[in-house]
Amino acid sequence: MMIDKKQDIIEKVSVLYHEFGIRSVTMDDVVHEIGISKKTLYQHFSDKSELVAAVMDSLFKQRKEKTEQALEGKQNAIEEMLTYYSLQLRMIKEHKPTVIYDLKKYYPEIYEKVTIRKRKYIYDSVLQNLKRGKTEGLYRAEINEELIARLNLMRIEAIMTTGIFTSEDIMTPGFFKEVFTYHVYGIVNTKGRNYLEQNIDKLK
Repeated sequence: MMIDKKQDIIEKVSVLYHEFGIRSVTMDDVVHEIGISKKTLYQHFSDKSELVAAVMDSLFKQRKEKTEQALEGKQNAIEEMLTYYSLQLRMIKEHKPTVIYDLKKYYPEIYEKVTIRKRKYIYDSVLQNLKRGKTEGLYRAEINEELIARLNLMRIEAIMTTGIFTSEDIMTPGFFKEVFTYHVYGIVNTKGRNYLEQNIDKLK
């Protein structure tokens, strides 16, 4: 019961952070908005930092679970990558820059942990996909899997954090299709290219 209550608080606070940003939502706001006592809130979270960390942990787990469910049973590595990019695009469209800005500025240690965990998950996912694609005879046999996975991670971070691309750029129809094809056309062989060209319209 205590675990259910704690998770309920986390989910409701996540909505508040998404709507108003992390900095502007105080512990008193949490008490008022979700209708619990201060005693109950502090039974589960000693301070705001602990609450922020719990919310970020929950968001990561939810997105990871959603991604893994979406990828389950995909026909091959290209189909898997098409699905992955489509899902990431939907998540980015739901993304609120204010949350990351507040996290980075006011909770740098939590931001660093979130970033490291996200990097590892993206790297591991792409690496697994590259290995699968080579095994299935869709990706070029000579590609360096570890290097390509790191380059892909670098490209994603550059898109999201360097300011080279505006939010409007990222939301432009076709933006992630270009990012996806830039990545995949560099790794597929003839068989993979043929499959990709027959299925690229699945990426919306």
